[in-house]
Formats: sequence, C-alpha cells, structure tokens
Amino acid sequence: MLDLLRLYGQIVEEQSFTVVARKLGISQPAVSNQMRALEEKLGVKLLYRKGKGFALTPEGETVYRHTLHMLDEWSELLREIGGSERLMNGKVHIGASHIPGEYLLPLYLAAFRKLFPEIIFKLSIGDSLEMAEKALAHEVDFAVVGAVFDTEKLTSEFWLKDELGFVVSSDHPLSTRQNIDINTLQEYPMIIRETGSGHRRAFEEALAKRGLDLNDFNIALEVGSTEGVKNAVRSGLGYSFLSRHALESCEKQGLIWTNVKDLHIERGFYLLSRRNKSLTIIADECYRYLAAQKSEAREQNLDDMHR
Repeated sequence: MLDLLRLYGQIVEEQSFTVVARKLGISQPAVSNQMRALEEKLGVKLLYRKGKGFALTPEGETVYRHTLHMLDEWSELLREIGGSERLMNGKVHIGASHIPGEYLLPLYLAAFRKLFPEIIFKLSIGDSLEMAEKALAHEVDFAVVGAVFDTEKLTSEFWLKDELGFVVSSDHPLSTRQNIDINTLQEYPMIIRETGSGHRRAFEEALAKRGLDLNDFNIALEVGSTEGVKNAVRSGLGYSFLSRHALESCEKQGLIWTNVKDLHIERGFYLLSRRNKSLTIIADECYRYLAAQKSEAREQNLDDMHR
C-alpha cells in the first residue's frame, strides 16, 4: 500500500503519468493500472481528466495530503530504528552552483560517503538560477546554491556564509594598494561572472547600496565559472571579486586579495529543495547531514587568505 501511495505522490508532483513511468523505468499503462488499484483499495476516485492533463478530486486532495505526511513519518521511523542504514544505497543527485559544487561539497560528500559507502553521488554544476530550475523540474534531488529561491514550489535553507573579496594579479598596479577607493576601480578593466550566478547577484546588490551598477565600470570579460575568472585575473586581463572559499592560498595562485573601502560583500549558500516534496531516504539523509554543517566549518583557516 505504501508503494502505491508513493507512486500516487509522484504522479501528483510531476503532473504526468508519462514522466513518472520514464523515471521508474516502467510502462505508462503499468502506472495507470497501479493507480486504478489504489482507487479500488480506497474505494474513491482520486483523479479526473481536465483538458490534456488531470486534476485531483476532493478525495484525491485529502489522500495526497495524508500521503505526504505518511511518507515523512515512514522515513522518520526508519531513521529511529536504524532501518535507514540498511536502505542507504543508490544514487543522490545534487545540483550546485560553482563555489559549493567545486570547493565545498566534495569535502562534505566524501565524509558522508564514509558513513554510507554504498551511495553513489551525481553532482551537476551550473549557475544558481540553472540549479533552481533543475530542482523545480525534479532533475536533481536538491541543490546547494548562492542565492535564495523562496517561491510557491521551492524553499531555501541557510547553509554556510561566504564573502566576496577584491582580487588582482600579483603584478597589477593595484596589488600593493590597501583600502582601495571604489571609484578608483572604474579606471581599470573588470572581470565578472555570468548573469544568473548568485555571485553576480550578490555583487550587484552590494554596488546598488553604493548607488552604482555595472554600467559604471569597465567590463572587460564575462565568465561562466570561478576558475575562468581566476585564470583571467591571473593573466592580467583585469581585476575581479571572488569567493574566499575559492582562494585558500592566493599567493600560490599568483593572486592578491586586498580590501576595497566601504565595500563589504557577504552572501550565503543555501540548501534548495522542492516545497512539500518528500525526498528519498538516502537523499533526505544527505540533506540532513549537510544541514547539520551550519557551524563555523570552513572558517578556521580563512585568515590565511589575507597573508
């Protein structure tokens, strides 16, 4: 019965028998037959045709609401009795924006996999907006991004703090300057991240507080990845603002981290999931593990970046 309810929940979430059938690797008629079996067991009609799709009957709405609750309770029961450990295998697909995907998650996922070595991870990396769209489309179990997406269908939970700092190559004219005035930066070429990235959003918000925007600067290059920005800065193409997490040893990378007067850029990384959507047991366990890392992890050596 629980499997039928789980299938029903998936159909309602996906709004498509075809999509559910494809994800489960079974035929669409098989999905339809199982839904008819559930309706017969409950003695009520759950769905009815509406245009090219379907809608829930009042009874269907009630069953869906209780289905979500029962699946959550079942997952909690397995955790409390240790049953989740016996089921901790399979794949967890995580979406991530560039900084958490390239510099943070590998460390945490390696630690988590030591607890559950049967798990296989898939990590998709892109800008924050792209990962939010993947979460919404059920293409990833959940995502870790550098921007908040609280909507009717998505919810964000704060994870870790990040800071963006001014970075130039070691031979740049500004490399020896301290507390640079932001107006001075307008004279030199700048390298920025692409539209849609949480990094760029945080930077633009910080500029707006100073009454500025990107049009006030000499943009030389727009790049789709953090490593691309670092390489461009290192080559002398221009300066940029980069995450501390991506610069744990500036000098070794030929880069200098310094300060810009009155321009302090902080942002957060967030765990992004579908609202009112039950994760699989393994994905939920992984999400909970990451959520527990909200302490000052990764902060202990950050002062080294200024040296």
